[in-house]
Amino acid sequence: MRKILLVIQREYIVRVRTKAFIIFTVLMPLLMGAAVILPGRLMMQSAGTRHVTIACADTELAATMKSELESSRASDDEEAPAATDETRGEKRGSKQDFAVTVESAPNEELRRNLTSMVRNGALDGFAWIEPDAIRTRKATYYSRNSSDFIESTLVSRALRLALSERQLAGHGFSAAQAKTLLGPVDVNNVHISNEGATQSNGLGAFLLPFLLLMAIYMTVLIYGLYVMRSVIEEKSSRVIEVLLGSLTPMQLMAGKIIGVGAVGLTQIGIWALAGTVLGTGGFAMAGRMMGDSLKDAHISMTVLALFPVFFLLGYATYSCMYAAVGAMVNSDEEAQQLQFPVTLPLIACIVVATAVIRDPNTPLAFWLSMFPLTSPIIMFVRVSENMPPLWQLALSIALSLATLYALVWLSSRIYRVGILMYGKRPTLPEIVKWIRYS
Repeated sequence: MRKILLVIQREYIVRVRTKAFIIFTVLMPLLMGAAVILPGRLMMQSAGTRHVTIACADTELAATMKSELESSRASDDEEAPAATDETRGEKRGSKQDFAVTVESAPNEELRRNLTSMVRNGALDGFAWIEPDAIRTRKATYYSRNSSDFIESTLVSRALRLALSERQLAGHGFSAAQAKTLLGPVDVNNVHISNEGATQSNGLGAFLLPFLLLMAIYMTVLIYGLYVMRSVIEEKSSRVIEVLLGSLTPMQLMAGKIIGVGAVGLTQIGIWALAGTVLGTGGFAMAGRMMGDSLKDAHISMTVLALFPVFFLLGYATYSCMYAAVGAMVNSDEEAQQLQFPVTLPLIACIVVATAVIRDPNTPLAFWLSMFPLTSPIIMFVRVSENMPPLWQLALSIALSLATLYALVWLSSRIYRVGILMYGKRPTLPEIVKWIRYS
């Protein structure tokens, strides 16, 4: 045991002292924070007043559209019409202001003049509405920045509401009645689980499991590859021959897997702490931008407690396989050819992730959460989304532990022979012989 602890200590200290580990560990929270906060800041700074002209012979239609544009806000206000004055004040940073002028005599000369103004920057855009727009429900919007989807969306929304209001007025509806009919419908979604009923809009409940899935996927993949490359480096430098003079191959493999896994947990712990400290402002900014979309994005204590369990199960399972691959090859180039079959179950988890998050109780989700090579990710997603029965959780963990035991036995037999083999890559019959006679 003392020898294994020495290997763990060596693997851990060597990696946490590297510049790559320090820089990556520090930069990742900063980059994630910037990815959350910076776009919102830039969007609010760029959301100045847009100068727009409406060219329409129908003055009543143009006036209605102008009123809609000048009172328009970002789309989250449309989705939450019952927002309070205080909430509207918090969302004011995402408002797009418009200064609208109306041209009631559209002609080709006016179109050329407006186009020239847009080209010269005197105007941000103009809406050209044909006389038959009420029938065709079509118009053209000319703008200086075609990639500003917020501006074009708000112009399109204003025109849609104005046209619909005019059509309803033709059927005897007043302007107030038309606005009521065209207003959004506020539907409260209630999520029913074993813990009870909670209000949910679905988006936050979808995003959180997906982010946790990606966290396990990336860490298992990255640190599993670390184990493989560590074996290849020591094998190519012949250091491993010296190490095997004082400890067994099984001790060496166990020390490598546990040591690198401890590095992974350390990095995840630092990121989680940094996210707790630095993430408050970022989530507040995201909340202002997305309104109530993230209100149901929360992590329960059960999910937090199970995260290291499934991380360790996934990491240990794949690290054993990566260690065996590293022992069989002599270079990174050879390893790239063999690591794809090992990585394939992880890729399959990402492919089916959306379907599992949408419905975590389907037969597909159940069997993938029982299959040991996918269960550390899929079962954790099910736990994050909707806690499955305890017998399913216990069976999944038991199957993963049994498979891990078998993989340790299998990988150790390949490892103890492969780490001392140099030259050509072994064939499948040779690997079977290693397992049988080692």
